[in-house]
Amino acid sequence: MIKKRPFLLLWIINITTTLALELFFVTILVAVFEETSSTLQAAGTMVARMLPSFLLGPIAGVLVDRYPRKNVLISMDILRILLIGFAIWLTQSGESVPILGSYLVLAGLATADVFHRPARISLIPSLVEQDELVRANSFIMATNQIVLAVSYTVGGWLIQFFPLQNIVIGILILLILAIIAAVFMVVPKRITTDEAEEEQESVWEAFISGWRYLRGHPLARPLTIMETIEHVPHGIWTGALLLAFTVQALQGDTTDWGYQVTGYFSGMIVGSIIALGMEKRLNQLPGRIIVLTAVLVGGMTLIFAASPNVWFAAFVAFLFGPPFAIRDVAQDSLLQATVEKEQLGRVYATREMLRNVVFMFAGLFFAWLSDFMAIRLIYVIGGIIYIFTSIYAVSNRAIRTSQIKEAT
Repeated sequence: MIKKRPFLLLWIINITTTLALELFFVTILVAVFEETSSTLQAAGTMVARMLPSFLLGPIAGVLVDRYPRKNVLISMDILRILLIGFAIWLTQSGESVPILGSYLVLAGLATADVFHRPARISLIPSLVEQDELVRANSFIMATNQIVLAVSYTVGGWLIQFFPLQNIVIGILILLILAIIAAVFMVVPKRITTDEAEEEQESVWEAFISGWRYLRGHPLARPLTIMETIEHVPHGIWTGALLLAFTVQALQGDTTDWGYQVTGYFSGMIVGSIIALGMEKRLNQLPGRIIVLTAVLVGGMTLIFAASPNVWFAAFVAFLFGPPFAIRDVAQDSLLQATVEKEQLGRVYATREMLRNVVFMFAGLFFAWLSDFMAIRLIYVIGGIIYIFTSIYAVSNRAIRTSQIKEAT
């Protein structure tokens, strides 16, 4: 895939922007938790990150579909550079973490990502052929997980040994590299069926038409519903709650927390590589794979809740990775193959909005609940909810019988 220059540049953009955002998130999360010893305040970083998607997701989808996606990438990274400059100014004293200011910067970075992420993903089917979608998504998924693993492993370590300001300067350099890559990326011009009508359509009308399209799509609708419901139990996996589980249930520290997160992302890397090797099956049986992984997640969560020590928890976290990665590749490829390119940005942005708002409120609820209930019991509750969620996947025929090769 990297032999295709436009896709190679998109891949570089994906790596640099993902690494920049995740490093900032992880270092701020750890810094806030260590300074306040509060799970709820640490969970505030999650709220700052998720809230923009809820507020701006519908608008973002419309604009991503309306304007050249390359320009969206460049403009959002310029905005992020300005925000990082503000963060450098905030951290000049170096004495303590400016919690409120950090929340604001993180919210600004997340706002840019509300536009940047759907633009990135929606560009993939414009840069590769349809029969290469599984390969392209597997490749992006593998490198994403490597970046995330590095972020969580290195981020917690960096904040222990380097001033926050120095870390932020490194993030600034990554964003500059992303802009350079985007400038040189050549994207084929999109062909629309009725450009005059599209130009007359207002933002609100475009949002409504996109929502109606998603609601009426036989596959995008159930996939979005399933993922939205599933993000309720996903709330137990917020960084703050997992850190609390590590400290309270496993008697570990931030380093041990990093081991578990790294274990999960390592499993995702393995799963992405496996997805590359099972391209044919993913094209023929993506629905069955989605159903199977939905069932597996509930059982593995219950096993994780019973972890006797950090190393067992890290191993179980690793086992989560492969099925999640393979399923994500299947879902992204299905959407890219079946959704019209002119609607893809809206579908992805709406999907992200619904997932993030549910995840945000679920994460806050479980963080609040952790003050009144044993942390292990919270993970048991999450596992039970996952099992109920899998019933929807099993009962939905459109998901079960879907095939990428039949997409038109």
